[in-house]
Amino acid sequence: MVTIAVLGIVLAIAVPNFRTFILNGRMTGYANDMLSTLAYVRSEAVKRAANVTVCASSDGSTCTGGGWQGGWVVRDGAGNVLKVREALEGTTTLTGASTITFNGNGRMVLPVAATTLTLSPGYAGVDGRQIQIDLSGRARSCRPTC
Repeated sequence: MVTIAVLGIVLAIAVPNFRTFILNGRMTGYANDMLSTLAYVRSEAVKRAANVTVCASSDGSTCTGGGWQGGWVVRDGAGNVLKVREALEGTTTLTGASTITFNGNGRMVLPVAATTLTLSPGYAGVDGRQIQIDLSGRARSCRPTC
């Protein structure tokens, strides 16, 4: 009986912390996924010497706007889809400018100023992330605020 009581106490402490651990890992994964997409878009723009865009898309083929949690697509200047990201899981939201375009020099296309995307887990006790993109095209992630 003592062993079962001790096991119950340990589980009562460990399970909530494990959930937070999993959700923090998910937030880091989503932030890294967006960072790698932004690096891909920037490198494709430089490689093609033309504008390349990443935009929020819930259907995987067109820029539908809204939140990024529905997924996103990477499109070249001719409108061809280069890469698709499916919707984020659970209550996770990713908000900010719905379209980000890089030019052939790897810089963000004006008139868009430096922008910040905000990743929120939708759960208390779990840090979100911010992804900042400056005009030079450099993107970075920080938690919870940059």
